[in-house]
Amino acid sequence: MFVALVRNLVEWVPTSVTSVSVLSGPMAILGYLVGSIPFGYLLSRRRLRRQLAGDPSAGTRGPATDPLDMPGVVGAGALAAVATLLVTTVAWDVALAAAPRGDIGAIGTFSNQAVGAWVSVALWTGMAAVVGNIAPVWAGFKGATGLAPSVALVFAHVPVVFVVGAVTFLLSYALTRDTRLSLLLTLPVVVSVEYLAWIADVQTTWGVTNGPELTLWVAVLAGALAARNLRPAPARPTG
Repeated sequence: MFVALVRNLVEWVPTSVTSVSVLSGPMAILGYLVGSIPFGYLLSRRRLRRQLAGDPSAGTRGPATDPLDMPGVVGAGALAAVATLLVTTVAWDVALAAAPRGDIGAIGTFSNQAVGAWVSVALWTGMAAVVGNIAPVWAGFKGATGLAPSVALVFAHVPVVFVVGAVTFLLSYALTRDTRLSLLLTLPVVVSVEYLAWIADVQTTWGVTNGPELTLWVAVLAGALAARNLRPAPARPTG
């Protein structure tokens, strides 16, 4: 059904460079809105309704007294990841449908180190979804960690970087048992690997060309995660 919906959506898109430019803004806004969907809140509301209805499978603790509700956390993260991948897929297909063909084909108009316009729209739509997850406008710009959609995007677009990042994080955590420190060590490694892959022309992706924009995208993604997750914890009042 989703594939058919996307196919129907792209049929009306006019083919021109201008169309790609015009579509990029709405796609980024759509990405932000999808990323800002509060899946954790919606799941906790659903669970609370089941508790009030006397459903024993919903457990006895409410969301306010169960901050480490792992099924809820995993479910919210999974939904955020899937939603982010879906909206980037829509952005990719819509922008690709609008890209020019023939003698001025989209690929032919770019250098061998530049991504296609449709890929660029998809990447930055995904980035907008991460920002929406971190800073949703309807929650006072106080949202989730952004980790779930970011991991999904890196896995989908730069799988080699994903593997390096996952190994680095797991090794760091095994040695330090500190999640924040492990993330602090992982983010610069991820950016460095993508940058070195661009310099050495080592393919880390499928469907996305190594180059300055992809490296910038990885760096911005890492910066957003660092800004959200590596902030000093607020001091607790004493006395």
